[in-house]
Amino acid sequence: MTENIHHKHHQHEQDEQTSALERYLITKVRTLEQRLATERNKYAQLHKSIEEKHLVDQVDEGETLEASACQDGQPFELFSDLGLRRLKAVKVSHDHLTEKFRQIRDSDRHRTLVVPKPQHIDAVQGLADKYKNFSAFINEFVVPQLYLQSLTKSPVRLQNFCLIGPPGIGKTAFLTELSEVLELGGAVFDANSIQSSAVLNGLTRQFGNADVGLLFQNMIFCRTQLGRLHPGNALFCIDEIEKMGKSDQLGSTFDLMLALLEKQTARRFVDACAPEIQLNFEHINWGFTSNSLEQISAPLRSRLIQVEIPAPTPEQSLEIATGIYEQEITNLKGKVERIPDLNYADLEQIATYSPRQQKQLIQLAIAKAVRTGASQVSLVGAEKKSTIRMGFL
Repeated sequence: MTENIHHKHHQHEQDEQTSALERYLITKVRTLEQRLATERNKYAQLHKSIEEKHLVDQVDEGETLEASACQDGQPFELFSDLGLRRLKAVKVSHDHLTEKFRQIRDSDRHRTLVVPKPQHIDAVQGLADKYKNFSAFINEFVVPQLYLQSLTKSPVRLQNFCLIGPPGIGKTAFLTELSEVLELGGAVFDANSIQSSAVLNGLTRQFGNADVGLLFQNMIFCRTQLGRLHPGNALFCIDEIEKMGKSDQLGSTFDLMLALLEKQTARRFVDACAPEIQLNFEHINWGFTSNSLEQISAPLRSRLIQVEIPAPTPEQSLEIATGIYEQEITNLKGKVERIPDLNYADLEQIATYSPRQQKQLIQLAIAKAVRTGASQVSLVGAEKKSTIRMGFL
């Protein structure tokens, strides 16, 4: 009987040990299952992140994904997913803003940073043939920076600059073409229209006419000539910056520019009309034009490379006029029956005007010749001038 008791006691201890082992194993299995589930979730999140990073996720309602400015540039996130969700979740009393914010897609936050390639540098150097009086700026300022960035595989990032020179010598036209050949997109803003900072960074929603500013509008909704979103290092220019508004009623425009020209503050740009979302503008390229910087504050001037652009010499002006005429004729080939010619005497007369006026005169003269079927253009509104030839000022 004693043996039976010992046997039962021993059996009970074995059962308890077995139960304890089972409990331990079950706990271990459950722990492993939890870890596995966690890892699976992490993998799923990582996979989703990779898909978003490379823009391979499908867009609802038939929208197609698009690369931004340059298909083989460096990836860049203009704004966060969290910021976009906050913006879309907010209740806005302005119907036009509700519709506008609804149009922003998650894929829009992914941009590229354009990295200069040899063809970009060649195209920029080619501009020196068209804009003769800009050759020093092109060859001594733009090209060296692009060349170094192409070697280091760095995004295009020109030092902040301001082109200073008399009106009509082609500053705005040059900057527009510079942006095009570098595939940077962006825009040129007329300083006359920027009379308060709200024009650039939006008007708060407490106003009935609230809307986003030019920077938010261009970077989020506008497209390049190729129909792509602007890259993260787009080129924005303000024409005749000395004419920007100086009122502080809705915020100083010049104080805003100081913030945009500094990387630390530019990467946290917030539009007053859409404060829920933060935009990273640290890679934006900034260029300005001015007839004179005397009215610009010293802090802003200190942040700009000031480049004097001379008026064309008589010889350069003649070459510019020839180039404008040839470009206009090229645009007409195959579209009109007769291409009008331009004699040298008229070309010399046109060359006495600024590049802006040259283009106006040539376009008008060609239009008149095509309209009448004339074989040669006849200058309209141009008078012989002996003292207007422009040299260095």
